[in-house]
Amino acid sequence: MEDIAVLALVMATLGQVALCVTILLTRSIRTPAYLPLAVFFIAGGIITAGPAFATFLPALRTHLISITLPAYLLLGPMLWLYVEGLTSETPWRLAWRHSGHMVLFGLGLVATGLIISLPMEVREAMFIYGTEEEVLAGATGSKKIFPFIVAGYVFLLILGWIAQSGYYVIRVFRRLSLYRQRLKTLFASNEQRELHWLGWLVLVISGVWVLSFAMIISDNFFGYPLLSHRFGAAMALILIWSLGLWGLRQKPGFEGRYLDLEPEALAAETADAASEQKYQRSALGDEQAGRIAGKINAAMDRDQLYLDSALSLHKLAKHIAVSPNYISQTLNETIGTSFFDYVNKWRISAAKPQIASDNETVLTIAMGVGFNARSSFYKAFKRETGLTPSEFRKTHSVE
Repeated sequence: MEDIAVLALVMATLGQVALCVTILLTRSIRTPAYLPLAVFFIAGGIITAGPAFATFLPALRTHLISITLPAYLLLGPMLWLYVEGLTSETPWRLAWRHSGHMVLFGLGLVATGLIISLPMEVREAMFIYGTEEEVLAGATGSKKIFPFIVAGYVFLLILGWIAQSGYYVIRVFRRLSLYRQRLKTLFASNEQRELHWLGWLVLVISGVWVLSFAMIISDNFFGYPLLSHRFGAAMALILIWSLGLWGLRQKPGFEGRYLDLEPEALAAETADAASEQKYQRSALGDEQAGRIAGKINAAMDRDQLYLDSALSLHKLAKHIAVSPNYISQTLNETIGTSFFDYVNKWRISAAKPQIASDNETVLTIAMGVGFNARSSFYKAFKRETGLTPSEFRKTHSVE
């Protein structure tokens, strides 16, 4: 009988997995970016289900073990595809180009077939009791060699999983960095889009993966459990719960942009953004850039477009009837700032006299000039003035 505390933690994890997968699969019909996260949860459920199978379905325990390695090999690709879906500038879908991410998973399925082909007593000896040498003592020829070939193949895939995990963690962080830079060229308020929670969670996941590898090596080669099963089960529950908490409420970061453009225009904009020489073909001259800069400044000064908390580059483009690419180029090359910083500079300029007058709370002022959150206002205000709003109010108060 498994430790009752471990079993309770595992059952709670599996319940969380079942709930999240059900919700995500339903949502993925409309937003396919949720599908990789659902598969990630399924793989996590398989990995953590061992104690439940040992208690309730002991005859199938080795079958579960045989599919655990492919489940591990799904984690990295599914995490990457989820991040790719959240950060895609066009509506994301699974495509044939993603099939390359499944190579190691396919090799893991081969390992599953090899493990299942072993006799039951050999499987139990190798992967549960660690007594394969005793079981194979009387075997000869291929019956003795084949299990060790399988074990060697499994070990190589475990090493492959470690390399794969590192590769995807690096790719995820690079993708998130480029994504946040791109956000600043398209949106003036990014509080719900920056995915900082995902960056921290990936760090935790990578740490858990390192611990998992250490536990596999320690258990199978030294016969000593590096960490208690209770600790492992608790970490799995916390990880699944955290990913469910944030993942279920996170929308694709560019989702609002999908509605701003027609499909043809959206595809063209994305192609331009992906170009390494994004302005090389532009016919925008200094005189035209100056006129566009004047229109942009007028939209802020006269029309006060910065007060719109949902302001985007494409809303501004529609307002002044200028191509988004030309606006972006003008902001970067003529005005010398990103769209995000430019709009927030206007917002801070509008907020400063209100802060000094001391007639409203800081939060009321922040919301009134277009910010969506107190924290983003404080950050922008400190960057622009070198002072917090409270410090600014003390030094610039109007008697």
